[in-house]
Amino acid sequence: MAASRPRNGSGSLALGAWLAARGRLAGAGIALCVAGALGSIIVAVASGGGDVARLPLAESSVITWSGGVLLAFASAVHAVRRDRDQGVLALLRARGASVSQYVRGRVGGLVLVLAAALGGATLVGGLAATAVAHPVLGTVRASLAAVAYAVAFAATVGPVAMATLGARNRAGGLFALLSVLVVPELLSPWTAGVLPRGWHELTSIPAALAAVRAGVAAPSAMGLPMARALAGLVAVIALSLVVVAARVRHADAGRST
Repeated sequence: MAASRPRNGSGSLALGAWLAARGRLAGAGIALCVAGALGSIIVAVASGGGDVARLPLAESSVITWSGGVLLAFASAVHAVRRDRDQGVLALLRARGASVSQYVRGRVGGLVLVLAAALGGATLVGGLAATAVAHPVLGTVRASLAAVAYAVAFAATVGPVAMATLGARNRAGGLFALLSVLVVPELLSPWTAGVLPRGWHELTSIPAALAAVRAGVAAPSAMGLPMARALAGLVAVIALSLVVVAARVRHADAGRST
């Protein structure tokens, strides 16, 4: 029926979120995020309010690089191939969805799930730290910076994971994802030399995410590096979407032949 044809991205986004959250491995990633939030609450309460201003910052790193990476990996690994083989691509195509609509929904759904899991867990930990902090202002700033870090991680790593993992098996996909996330960070002492002085935030995704967090925590001092980092992350996201779209077209063509 005409009513079933997609007039906006809400249907494909909901489908993408459902696909991203299903499976035991994805559930384990979400569980790690919840465990991180609970651990932060325990640490905050045990501290008695002393020296908790840095707790949200540490929490955001632990949650994103444990539960966040596992969730992104579980949701994205051979996702395009799986969607083709299970008929998801064919179903969306039959309903009039274009490749770009599928990509927006699939990647957007993963980003949405990551942002909810990571941002929510980080926010809970930040609220716990703020509730016991003396004084409060520094912890509030750190909590906002931590949530911004988690959301930026979700917005960036979601598309990167789909681009590197979507058409690969688990072993090859994990190697590709770690190569994009980790190798540039390891090479940053050398690659920083080819950039203008003080532009370290553009050497890797982790460095750019750290600059976003620092910029939210101290905008007057770190606002310019944060702006450069955001521009770099937007470029990474855009390139990742182009790669995902190309993989989808290739998979769709292979199914049709």
